[in-house]
Amino acid sequence: MDQAVLQIHPDGLTLGGKPFYLASGDMHYFRFLKSGWRRRLQLMKDFGLTAVQTYVPWDLHEPEKGQFCFSDNLDIGAFLAMCQDIGLKVLLRPSVYMCSEWDFGGLPYWLLKDPDIALRSSDPKFIEHMQSYTRRLCREVVPYLSTRGGPIIAVAIENEYGSFGTDDDYLAITRQTLIDCGVDVPFFSANGSDIFKLTNGNLPGVWAGVDLKGDCTADAARVKAYQPDQPVLISEFWAGCAQQWGGYFNRQTAEQVAAAYEKALHAGAYVNFYMFCGGTNFGFMNGALESKYRVDRPGAPDRYIPFATSYDVDALISENGAPTEKYYACKRVLANFLHQPSNEQRITVPTQSIAPFTLTETAPMLDQIDALCTRRVSTVLPRTMEAMDQAYGFILYTTELPHYDDRLYRLEIAELHDRALVFGNGVFLGSQMRDRTGNPISFRIPPEGIRIQILVENMGRINYGFAMQYDRKGILGAIRLNIQNPDGSCLWNYAMVQNWTTESLPLSDLGRLRFSSSPAPAQCPCFYRGIFTARPGVDTFIDMSAWNKGNVWINGFHLGRYWHVGPQQTLYVPGELLNECNEVIVLDLHPQPETPPVVFIDQAKLDSIAQTTDLTESDRA
Repeated sequence: MDQAVLQIHPDGLTLGGKPFYLASGDMHYFRFLKSGWRRRLQLMKDFGLTAVQTYVPWDLHEPEKGQFCFSDNLDIGAFLAMCQDIGLKVLLRPSVYMCSEWDFGGLPYWLLKDPDIALRSSDPKFIEHMQSYTRRLCREVVPYLSTRGGPIIAVAIENEYGSFGTDDDYLAITRQTLIDCGVDVPFFSANGSDIFKLTNGNLPGVWAGVDLKGDCTADAARVKAYQPDQPVLISEFWAGCAQQWGGYFNRQTAEQVAAAYEKALHAGAYVNFYMFCGGTNFGFMNGALESKYRVDRPGAPDRYIPFATSYDVDALISENGAPTEKYYACKRVLANFLHQPSNEQRITVPTQSIAPFTLTETAPMLDQIDALCTRRVSTVLPRTMEAMDQAYGFILYTTELPHYDDRLYRLEIAELHDRALVFGNGVFLGSQMRDRTGNPISFRIPPEGIRIQILVENMGRINYGFAMQYDRKGILGAIRLNIQNPDGSCLWNYAMVQNWTTESLPLSDLGRLRFSSSPAPAQCPCFYRGIFTARPGVDTFIDMSAWNKGNVWINGFHLGRYWHVGPQQTLYVPGELLNECNEVIVLDLHPQPETPPVVFIDQAKLDSIAQTTDLTESDRA
C-alpha cells in the first residue's frame, strides 16, 4: 500500500504530495451496531466526503481498570479497515475525553473512585491512567495510520480543552505519549473560536480546529489571524443539536445549514459536519450538563440537565441511517463548490410498524433485588456508585427507623445525584430530583417502625466543564429528617440518619428476574415482559409516549431510557436486533393502574415539546 503523509500548507492540503481536499463529517462507530456501519459510510462517500471523523470512547474500551474491549461494535480496527475499503480517510480523535453528550464525556467512571484525582490534567495519577490506556489503544489504531498505508491522516490532541482547563503540561504530555506510541501523522485540535479557548486548548505546531454553528465567516477570519500559516479547519460544524430531557429540540432547517455551509466553504475553511450521521446513546450512556436549557427563559438558573437517549441530533443522516433534506441540500452545495455533478437520486431506508400488544408478565423491582443486586454493603453512611465499583444504573439505600412518636417526618437528601424514588414499608412516598424543587417526601412512623428505601437513578454523568470533576453518583451528602411539631413548627434538628445498606443495581443482566402474571404494584417500579413478531432486519421505533419513565430491552439489548417529559417519545430499534419472534422487557419506574400497550411505529417522534414551553427548574422534573 502507498504511504501518504498529510501536509498542511497556508492555503491548502496535500496528501502524499498531491492536492487533497478535506470534506468530512462525524460518524461514531460505537453509536451503531457493527452491521450498520457500511450503509452509513457509503452514504458519506456518496455525498462527496473524503474523510470521516470519529471519537474513541475510553469508558467503553476500558470499562474497568486494565480490562479492555475491542470487539463487536467496539472493533475500531474493523471500522478503520471499512473506511479504507470504502475510500474514506479518517480524522481520528482518540482523546481520553470526547464530550459528545456522552456519559462523563467518555472518561471511565472508575477514575472517580479516587477522591483526589485531578481529571484531564498533569496530575501524575491521571497521567498514569491516560498513558496506560493510550498505549493499549495505539496497538489497535497505529497500524491504520496513513504512514503505514492506512486511512488515518490526522490525530486530535484532547478535545475542547480550552473549555475545561489551563494545564499546558497536560496537553504536551498527551501529544508526546501519542508520539511515543508511534503516531507520526499531523496533530489537530478542536476548541471554541474565542482566543481564551484557542490559547488554552492548543499547542504550538498543532492545527487549530474550531467548533462553530451558523454563519462562521467572522470566526474563520479570527482563527486565520490566530494561525495564519495554516488553513481554517472547522473541526465541528454543528448542523444540528443534541436533545435534552425536558427541553425543546432546537432544530435548524436544511436551508439554514446549507447556506451556512456554503459561506464556510467560500471563506476557505475545511468543514467537518458534527454530526453527519446521527446515532444513539444506547443503554445508560447519555451524558448531562450543569447548565441551562438551550432554549430557556431569561434568567434561568444553571441546573442538572441530562441528555436524551437519541443522538439523532437533527444530523444530515438520521438516527436510523436515512438521508435527510439537509443531506441533499448540503450535497448540492459541495458539488457546486467543487464544480462537480450532484447525483440527486433519493435513498429510502425501510422501516416497519408492528401491531400494538400488551405486556402480560410482571416482575416488581423491589421484590427482585436479590436477582438484580451485584454488591451489597452495610455502612454507617450511604456509599456512592463509584465507591461500590458501579458504573451505571440504579443504587438502593435501605435503613430501618423505629417508632418515636406520631409526628410528621420529612426526608431531606443532600447532594442527590441524580433522581430518587423513596418508599416506606414498600409504599411509594415520593420522588426527588437533583437541584429541583419538588413536593416534600413526608411520612409518619407506624408503631412497628418503618423501612425506608431510597432508589437512586444515575441519569448520566456530566460531560462538559468543571462540574465533571465532582459528579459522582448516588447520595453524596447526608440524609436527614425534618420533624414537624403539632403546632406546625419544626424541631431544631441537624442529626443525620445513619446505618444504611447499599445495594448496586446496574441492570446489566436481567436473566434472573422472576416474571409472573400478577398485576403490577401501585406506583412501585416494575419490569414488564412480552413477546412479539417482526420482520427481521427492518428498523422500527418503539413508541413509549403512553408510559412514564424507565428503560427498554429488546432481545436482551438495552435500547436506553424513555421519559414522558420528552422531547423524545420513541426509541430507535435497529433492524439487526430483530428476529421473527422477539422479547421486549420494559422497566417503568412509575407504573399506571392499567398497563399501556406496546406500540412500534415506522418513524421517530422526537419533538413533543413546543418551543414556547416555559422550562422552569421544576416543571419538567
